Amino acid sequence: MENMKKGKNWFFLIVVVMGFCFAVPTNAISENQKNAILDHCEAMRDDLKNVQKADSRARVYLGGFYETILVDFITPLNVRLVENNMSSAELVENQNKLADAKTLFAGDFIAYQQNLEELILVDCEKEPENFYNKLDKTRQKRKIVEQDVLKMRNLISEHVKLVNQLKGKI
Repeated sequence: MENMKKGKNWFFLIVVVMGFCFAVPTNAISENQKNAILDHCEAMRDDLKNVQKADSRARVYLGGFYETILVDFITPLNVRLVENNMSSAELVENQNKLADAKTLFAGDFIAYQQNLEELILVDCEKEPENFYNKLDKTRQKRKIVEQDVLKMRNLISEHVKLVNQLKGKI
C-alpha cells in the first residue's frame, strides 16, 4: 500500500513538473522546479521508464488494431463494392485517409519514443534544465500522438457511418 502511495506521489510530481512546461519559457526553469527535479530525479526516471513500456505496448496494440481494420474490413469491403459496381467514392476516400493517418501515427510515435528515450538518458541530477527542456519536447510529441489516435478513431467512426448509409441504400 505504501508503494502505491509513493508511486502516486511520484506520478503527481511528474505531472506537476510537466505542467510547468506551459507556464515557463523553454530554457528557463525556476529554482523550485530545479529543486523538484534534483530531489526526485531517480523516481521520475523510473516512472518515465514505466511510461515508455506502457506506451510501447499501446503502440503495438493500436498499430495492430488499425492494421486489422484496414486489411480485414475496409479494403476487402471496398474491393467487393468495386467488383459489384457499387463503389462509393466516400468509402474509398476515407480508406485513403485512414491509411495515411495510420502511417502518420506510426511515424509520430517513433519520433515520440526517440524523444522519450533521450529524456530518460539525461542525467537529471547534473542537467536539470536539459531534463526539463527534453521533458517539454517529449510532452509535445506525445500530444501529437494523442491527436493522431483521435484522428484515427474519428476516421473509423466515419467509415462505420458511411457503411451504415450504404447499407440503408441497399
